[in-house]
Amino acid sequence: MITFATQVRTTMYKSCTAIVLRVTKYNDKSNIVDLYTDAGRISIAVKTGGSRIKSSMRMLFRPLSILRIEMAIRPHSAIHTIREATTAIPLSDLPYNPYKQATAFFLAEFLSRVTDGGSEDRLMFDYIVQSIMWFDNCSKGYANFHLVFLLRISQLLGLKPDTGEYRKGMVFDMRNAVFTSSLPSHGDYLTPDETTALRQLMRMNYDNMWLFRMNREQRNDCLDAILRYYSLHITDMSHLKSIEVLKELFD
Repeated sequence: MITFATQVRTTMYKSCTAIVLRVTKYNDKSNIVDLYTDAGRISIAVKTGGSRIKSSMRMLFRPLSILRIEMAIRPHSAIHTIREATTAIPLSDLPYNPYKQATAFFLAEFLSRVTDGGSEDRLMFDYIVQSIMWFDNCSKGYANFHLVFLLRISQLLGLKPDTGEYRKGMVFDMRNAVFTSSLPSHGDYLTPDETTALRQLMRMNYDNMWLFRMNREQRNDCLDAILRYYSLHITDMSHLKSIEVLKELFD
C-alpha cells in the first residue's frame, strides 16, 4: 500500500494496484493520470515521449484499466512520478467493445468526482475492481450495468436510502434521503410512481439486472434521477461530459 510520508526528505518508491480514472494533458512532454488505488486517490505524471510511447500509453491508460504501478513519492508533492506501469488484471472485451467503452468513460468520470481525496477505502476499491471484471466478462444483458453500479456504490458512499421505510404511496425526499408520506417543502423529491420505481431498481444486482426490461428513454430517466440525487449530496457533480454518449446506447 502507498504510505504518504510527510517527514521523509528522500524520494520513496512504492507499488500499488490502481484503477485509471482520467488522463489530462499537462504539457507537450507529459500527462497527468488520476488513479484510484488500494490506498486511496492519487495523481501521477507520465512522460509521453515519441509516437510509439503515446500509442502504448493510450492502450494502457484507458478508463477503468486496472494496473500495477510503481512510482516515486516525493514529500509534500500532490503529483507523483511513475517508474513503471503494467497491466494488473487483463481485460479482454471492455477495451474493444464500443458499448462497454462508453460505459467505462462515464463510470470513470463519475468515480473521479466521488473519490476525491486520498483516504483509503478498501471496500470501495474491491467493489470497483470486482464490478469491472464482471462487466468485462459479461457477454449480454448488461444495458443496466451502469444503473446497478451507481445504486450499489451509494451504500459505500453512505448515501443508500433505507428501502425498509418505504410504504405504498410515499415519496422519496432526495435532500434528506428518506421516504415520507408528506410532500417536502422543497422540490427535490420523487413522485409516488417514481419512488416505487426507485424501490424496484434498488433490487437490481449484476445477476438479475437483465430481468428489468427498460427502453432507452426509461433507462435515461432512471439515470437522470440517480445523478440528481448524487448532485444533492456530493460536491463537484456538475454536468458529466460523457453522459450524452452513454444515453444514446442500448435501445
